[in-house]
Amino acid sequence: MGGIKLPEEWVKKADVFLGDAERHLRDGNFWLSCFDSHRAAEFYLKSPIVAVTGFYPYTHDLSELLDALRDSGMEISENVRIASEVLTPHYTLSRYPGRRAINYTEERAARCLRYSRLIVDWVRKVADP
Repeated sequence: MGGIKLPEEWVKKADVFLGDAERHLRDGNFWLSCFDSHRAAEFYLKSPIVAVTGFYPYTHDLSELLDALRDSGMEISENVRIASEVLTPHYTLSRYPGRRAINYTEERAARCLRYSRLIVDWVRKVADP
């Protein structure tokens, strides 16, 4: 699936989410950094699907998006698979106050950002090697 031109609008939005995740980490809004890290990864994972099909799967589960990419011929590394599994819960858990199963700390937010960057870098590499 290499040599794909990623849709500019999707990449621009994903890059905004990534920048927001970095800023929220610096500002101490750890839950929001995790959420934005997820969104950046999600938009990057959806971008090659949109480039090829014109459509995107209606899901926020990053593992499902990886499965769609695998089904289209991309080889998914174990590191990317692990990153997607770590990030996926933060789409929902980070947004709702009250009882949280996860404590949002600086360390967790930094890990989410690191995993998001791993996915972003992977998509950029496999789309346009």
